[in-house]
Amino acid sequence: MAFDSMTLSAIVGELKPRLIGAKINKIHQPDPHTILLKCHSQAGQLRLLLSAHPENGRVVCTESTKENPPKAPMFLMVLRKWLEGARITDFSCTEGERVATLDAEGRDELGDPAPLHLVIEIMGKHSNIILYNAEKQIIDGIRRYGSHLSRYREVLPGKPYLPPPPMERLSLPPSSEEELAALFYAHPDQELAAILRREIMGISPLLADHVLASSGMEEGLSPDQLGEYEIHCIYTILKDLGEMYEKNSFQPHLRQQKGRFLDFAAIAPAVWPQEELQSAESMNQAVDLFYRQREEEQQFRKAYNDLNRSLRHHLARLNKKISLEETDLCQSEAADIYKDSGDLLSAYLWHLSKGMDSVELPSFADPEEKILVKLDPALTPQENVQRYYRRYAKAKKARGSIQKQLEQNYREREYLLSIEQAMNDCGSLEELSAVEREAVSAGYHKAGAPQKPGTKAGSEKRVPALPPRKVISADGFTILIGRNNKQNDRLSLNQAAEHDIWLHAQKMPGSHVIIVSHGQEIPENTLAEAAAYAAWFSKGRDSNQVPVDYLPAGKLRKPPGSHPGYVIFSGQRTLYVQPREPQELKEEQD
Repeated sequence: MAFDSMTLSAIVGELKPRLIGAKINKIHQPDPHTILLKCHSQAGQLRLLLSAHPENGRVVCTESTKENPPKAPMFLMVLRKWLEGARITDFSCTEGERVATLDAEGRDELGDPAPLHLVIEIMGKHSNIILYNAEKQIIDGIRRYGSHLSRYREVLPGKPYLPPPPMERLSLPPSSEEELAALFYAHPDQELAAILRREIMGISPLLADHVLASSGMEEGLSPDQLGEYEIHCIYTILKDLGEMYEKNSFQPHLRQQKGRFLDFAAIAPAVWPQEELQSAESMNQAVDLFYRQREEEQQFRKAYNDLNRSLRHHLARLNKKISLEETDLCQSEAADIYKDSGDLLSAYLWHLSKGMDSVELPSFADPEEKILVKLDPALTPQENVQRYYRRYAKAKKARGSIQKQLEQNYREREYLLSIEQAMNDCGSLEELSAVEREAVSAGYHKAGAPQKPGTKAGSEKRVPALPPRKVISADGFTILIGRNNKQNDRLSLNQAAEHDIWLHAQKMPGSHVIIVSHGQEIPENTLAEAAAYAAWFSKGRDSNQVPVDYLPAGKLRKPPGSHPGYVIFSGQRTLYVQPREPQELKEEQD
């Protein structure tokens, strides 16, 4: 999965003919690690992406577009000053290293020609993009640092540019089989793959594994077990790799599993299963496809984690609030006791006198039972009676208020859980964005994407609504499944016909499911199939038996002011089914 020197060499070889002579028209910096050069050449328009990301560092011509920040970073302003309008004169890479240099002819402050060099160093967390002039003086870098971080060099404006420190390694291939044998025998206690990737230029971990697998070496073989034949086999494979570098004759491949790209390489690695190998038109295409998918997955995970954290926070607060209100409600049940005490005191008023702190009186229900009633000795008997009636009225009023608030919080918790369920059912960034927008509008989450310049605060970008999930039953009926609460409303209350069948997991968060009937009677098999899908897209997915309610969609009603996705109904019937994932959707994901 590493963007190794062989990959960089292959990309530079592919892009160099297209880039030389191209004019840099526009420059963007969509994030702190990435520069996007929009160039125009005889071959047409192209977007050259340079990334110094610690994990996704790369150089590639991409088809994707990226959102720009509202305010241009300082490094971007420097690049625009010096490189916009410049023509690219060369594009090269350092042999055996992940360092590429873009040479361009720009203009200085006086308008005179000024040779410029934009170097991209892909070195994990030390990756950088640096612009320097013909005198090798740094103009600026996307990541500045001084001597306190590196004793070897400083990346600061005005400082001399020094390339990354060279590593003492053998060339690819080594000069002879004897030199390779001496290398192995000098490290008798180390693994062969580790020796290859550390001691030979341009050999990444994947290439090291490929070399050993292609030469027939057994796993775990130590250097002292190598003979002349084994050394010859390894040297032959290394020689073939060296010829690929020299002739720029690479074999770009992707490793694909269930519709997902797992890796890419400039060769067909012998360690990859043959059924997972997929050839690419170019190295550039392979890298672009892989990282576009990878970045989307990373964005999905980040957006999911951020949204999940917000929902969990609000849910915890709501549960705490509900717990306190339930305690207050239990305490307010004492209202009836206050009334009974007031009635007893009123009935036996003649038995009381001022100064008493308590009195035992016979119960109305059972005269043999004595009830202890506490009194305020500072009050008269009549005042003690009125005191209990006032406490009764206050507790009764509080109980009604608490019950009302508690019911409202129960509904809000149900809505929060429905958003959480929709989030868990998301399979793409597009689906998750729709759920995120709903959470933002409900006040449970803060929008993560910055607004574009000139956009009014609070205004939302209009995004086309996703269609519901669609499945064709074994009997040929269309089954529609909502993706989120707002779509559930549209699907059940607007899109569904009166005699279509509506299904939903009973008393738990989940998607609304509609069987499109076209006026026909729905077969039992289709009903059971749709119920199984409704159970799958619900909180009960991991249960063996899930109750699913169903009834004609025309019987659904939505209370005024209720949350999205909330409907009321009566006259439903219930099926108990085992959750099942729709096969069509599973194949799409694979």
